[in-house]
Amino acid sequence: MIKGLYTSASGMMLQMKKQDVVANNIANSDTTAFKKDIATSRSFPEMLISRLEQTDQSSTKTPTVIGALGTGAVIDGVITDKTQGNLQQTDNPTDLAIKDEGYFAIDTPEGERFTRNGAFKIDGEGLLTTSQGYPVLDDFDDYIYIDGEFTIDSSGMIYVDDMELTMLKIVDFEDDQLLEKQGDVLYATEDPFMFVENPNILQGYLEGSNVNAVKEMVTLINVVRAYETNQKMVQAMDETLDTAINEVGRTG
Repeated sequence: MIKGLYTSASGMMLQMKKQDVVANNIANSDTTAFKKDIATSRSFPEMLISRLEQTDQSSTKTPTVIGALGTGAVIDGVITDKTQGNLQQTDNPTDLAIKDEGYFAIDTPEGERFTRNGAFKIDGEGLLTTSQGYPVLDDFDDYIYIDGEFTIDSSGMIYVDDMELTMLKIVDFEDDQLLEKQGDVLYATEDPFMFVENPNILQGYLEGSNVNAVKEMVTLINVVRAYETNQKMVQAMDETLDTAINEVGRTG
């Protein structure tokens, strides 16, 4: 019975972690270029339950397998679904979206980071930055200063007054699941990147979140129900233990 308590308790902790992940997805369903997270789980090894039987002619006891006992589950990790979100037209010249593969490169106090959130702006000094104020990098790792009317073509080339200025740094990774999510839309990695040879940049567009709020709400309901089921099991076993301790064996 004590093992059952541990199993149900691990199930409650598992569902609590899943609830946190799903709730964060729902909260960011309108965040530009947000990628939803998925909590994965794994089961602890099962235990075989055996009964010892004694034959009539011998005192030797032989085990008979009754069945298997689950010992609970735990979060194995959180993976990020990198599926592209819907492209939304804004007609704002500093809004950029990457169609298909690739990430913008930006400079932060912690070093180079990568993002698909192209909600950029131009500060008072003409520096192209993210909405948080981090400079956007070109393919020479330099900051981008824009002074005048500008356009950006599908390759990422920036033109100011119809003159080439510089090229946006658009990179990709052999396995983008190795990217470490920092915050909601920034990624970090120590793995080498590769330049995207033929990026598809859309000026005046933003990539939306890939979260389907309705599906996430359904997932959240199922997670809450699973948590409540484990909670009821813990309460039932607690009541049974209480009876065993305080009632069984009582005399007089």
